Amino acid sequence: MSELLAPFERLLDAHGSADLLPELERSGFLAALVELPLADVEPLLRALGRRAIDAPVVETMAARAFLEPSRPLLAIMTACEMAGLGERLLEMSIEHANQRSQFGKPIGRFQAVQQQLAVMAEQVILVRIAAEAACVHGLAPSESAAAMAKSVGSKAAPVIAGIAHAVHGAIGITAEFPLHRYTARLHALRMAYGSESYWNARIGAARLQSDGTSLEFVRGLHVTTSTS
Repeated sequence: MSELLAPFERLLDAHGSADLLPELERSGFLAALVELPLADVEPLLRALGRRAIDAPVVETMAARAFLEPSRPLLAIMTACEMAGLGERLLEMSIEHANQRSQFGKPIGRFQAVQQQLAVMAEQVILVRIAAEAACVHGLAPSESAAAMAKSVGSKAAPVIAGIAHAVHGAIGITAEFPLHRYTARLHALRMAYGSESYWNARIGAARLQSDGTSLEFVRGLHVTTSTS
């Protein structure tokens, strides 16, 4: 635990109560602490107390611990929601590109915009396919299938959101236009139940424990369920 205490204390000292929880999420500390024995977490909790941190870290950790067995299912359901968000953002971006005119023609006719929309569409379809593939076993998904779905969704999220805002321009960040609601939600779900880094690590660990080739491993991702 000594190797975690020092960076944890540096994190506490660098961030106030208001932005501590999001930073703990981004850093991966919350996910890491849930998997540790309570005796190993105790020094970190004392570090919180010594600094009078007013953030629901303990409550969040407890909730995560209870939800941990359901993490693969929750990750897949989150990936499905991300797929829907991506689809809607693509629709909005195409519609705006066809309506917004510049230099006498819709911006959707410019090759640079078309290329960006093509990349966006590719990512949206990829997220949807990964989410659909992970749903084949219903409420008993394999962890590897969940990892692939959530990893793909989380990795694509900033690409999809970035292109959506690039196509919309300044109007996309105004309160009157709904785009920011969708992109903010997409970014929030990127971290929910494990970011792409967390799930990529799970995929890597599963590959190291498996026999056969990498191709066979990938083909078997959606075959083994969590109950097998």
